[in-house]
Amino acid sequence: MIDSQLIEALSTPEESQRRYAAEEISESGDPEAATLLVSQLHKEGSRAVKEAILRGLSRIWTSNPVDSIIELLKDHDPFVRAEAAGMLQRRAGDVIEGLNRLMRSDDKDLRKFSVDILREATIGAPDALYLAALKDEDINVVISAIENIGSRRRTGLAKPVLAMAMESSQPMAVCASLEALALIGTRQTLDALRAKYPNAAEVPGIYLQPFLKLLGHTAGPESIEEICRTIEQKGEFIYEVAIDALTNIALRHNVSQLNSWCEARLCGLLQPELDAGVRFHLIRLLGHFTGSTRVALVVLPYIHDPDRTLGLAAVESLANSSDPAVESALQSLLSTENDPEIKEELEELLRRRPRWNLPLSSSPN
Repeated sequence: MIDSQLIEALSTPEESQRRYAAEEISESGDPEAATLLVSQLHKEGSRAVKEAILRGLSRIWTSNPVDSIIELLKDHDPFVRAEAAGMLQRRAGDVIEGLNRLMRSDDKDLRKFSVDILREATIGAPDALYLAALKDEDINVVISAIENIGSRRRTGLAKPVLAMAMESSQPMAVCASLEALALIGTRQTLDALRAKYPNAAEVPGIYLQPFLKLLGHTAGPESIEEICRTIEQKGEFIYEVAIDALTNIALRHNVSQLNSWCEARLCGLLQPELDAGVRFHLIRLLGHFTGSTRVALVVLPYIHDPDRTLGLAAVESLANSSDPAVESALQSLLSTENDPEIKEELEELLRRRPRWNLPLSSSPN
């Protein structure tokens, strides 16, 4: 039984006494402690006391006070609502029934909270709850559901998300759907979307970046030229996402050659004025194609870049090249390089290419 003096202390004007009482009650082990603390939280004005109560609730929470914690989502204080959501997220798998009730609430904020909490449920989250959220009248609830479906890799829900991408009149819902489908979609998903987006270069601006991500995760090598032509037409604002998409396709399909037009376009993109981060990713992308002398010689100068992160990326990207000029430059760099990571990479690269170390008149045979 909770000491009556502690209960009385919750009503004292002195903040420190209320905080002490809250801490003691939370440690009492009494089954009524959670209900008492939640009741105090609704009327408590001190942030410090609220924090003490929430810490206590977090410690004593078992399956018993789940409904009490859910009730805190209705509190007028945003801090309390956020903390309650955090507690429920940590136990999301235990509160599915409560989340189902929240999804039937008239309060759109509570419905969104239920979807946000669901993100952390590793098991037990029913498709029905997601499907209800996708049909919600509030667009924020819908978008949260779409984002959760993607982040949780709920592949079984790809079809309703695809329908949203195809049919929704809400631009943000379409964008979220394309982002989610980039994570859970398949080649069949892309084929269906081609009825709406037959050519990436013609995709409306707000949808272009998520569509390029989708191409990167679901398209085949035949889309490489489509992406390169989109880069040419749309310019700098899509460089990063387009390069990432091309890299994903190259990795997924082990692509090592480009047609001459794509090769020229990507090589021409590698310029000193390009943003350093974009240059880094472009060099890594070109590394898939440095079996081509043209590509290798475009990457080669960057082994000397003052930004040694770029220098290392260039060295690693030349692993596929057997061009004599590349051999000579890497051997020369090895003798002068001070960066231990780059030096180690050079030694390993050259070790894997013993033919480079033979005299020019010698034959590996």
